[in-house]
This record gives sequence, C-alpha cells and structure tokens, in this order.
Amino acid sequence: MTYRHFNNETTRSSVIRAVADTGNEAAWQKFFDLYAGFVFSIARSKGLKEEDADDIVQVVFTDLARNLPAFKYDRAKGKFRSYLTGLVHWRVNDRLRSGKRDAGLKASFWEEAKAAASDDDGFSEREWQQAAMEEALRRIKPEARPEHYAAFVASAVEGQDTETVMRIYGISRDNLYQIRKRLTARLREAVAQVLAEMDAPDARHLRA
Repeated sequence: MTYRHFNNETTRSSVIRAVADTGNEAAWQKFFDLYAGFVFSIARSKGLKEEDADDIVQVVFTDLARNLPAFKYDRAKGKFRSYLTGLVHWRVNDRLRSGKRDAGLKASFWEEAKAAASDDDGFSEREWQQAAMEEALRRIKPEARPEHYAAFVASAVEGQDTETVMRIYGISRDNLYQIRKRLTARLREAVAQVLAEMDAPDARHLRA
C-alpha cells in the first residue's frame, strides 16, 4: 500500500500557530517541515484515514511542544526516530481505543513513547528516508528553473522514461542529462544534510 506523504498546509499553519511564538516560530517551522511527513506516514501505516492522520500530526506536535524544550537528546539511549515513532504509535493506539485525545502526558513521556513502538523498524526506516528525500527536494527546488526541476523529478525521482520527459518539457537528451547530473549531485548533498538534522534534533532552538 502506498501512503500519501504529508502536504497539508492548513494543518501546518494550525500547528505552527499552536506551538510557536514570536521567539521560536522559524525554528518550529523548520522542525515541523523535517518531521511532519514521517509522522503522517506512520499514522497512515497504522490504518488511519488521511484526515485522522492529519489530526495525529497536530496531536504529536502539540506533545512535542510540551516536552522537547526540556528534552536532552542522548544518542546512546536510542535514535530520535524511535522516540518519534513510539509517540505516533501511542497516539494512534489511543485514537483507535477511545476516539479521543488524552488530556495530558505522563511524566515518563520518552520512556513510554519508546516502549509503544512496535517492531516495524524496516518500514520506519523507509519512511524516514522518504521524509528526508522530500525535504531535500523542497530545498533544492529554488536552485533550478521550474521546468528543469519538474523534468528532473519526472525522470530521476518518478522514473518516467527519457523520451516522454523530453517531449513533455521540450528539452534535448543532452540537456536532460546535464540537468539530472547537476541536480542529482545537489540532491545527494541535501539529503545527507537533512538526515543529519533529523538524526540530531536540537531542542534548544525550540524553547520559548
């Protein structure tokens, strides 16, 4: 089954309004853009409809807003992805059990969130990589002409055949080759940067 990755700007705006203030809005926007797609996909993988998965995105980021400013990330205690996956599972299970949100979080937030994670590390890893890819694509998009970026995505990301891409975007084979070569190199750099950011969240920038 293929899941739509998160692209709901209405949810994004409502989350940022709820968790951010004047002092940290930019940091929260960056944090949201890094992780929202991953949260949404994990929620969808547990059987929720798109609108319910959107709700889980909002609930999870509200949870994070309450807890991350005081959170001290320690890589030795586990991956941040595991904590985040556990939190999503916890909230999805709560939704499926009761159909309503908890009034608050327990003090042992991170331990319980981690314990709530199931053994689907393979799926989580794929979704983690996909979220990084989508954020990297968003970052490199302004660096290319719109038609060149669209041709690159169609050819290199979506796998459309060369002749079709050349015809749709009116570019030569050599031009498409050059576009793919340049943007592929940039995409690799951007993915590496995004993954590094996702793997080591810095909660200091999210404090009020």
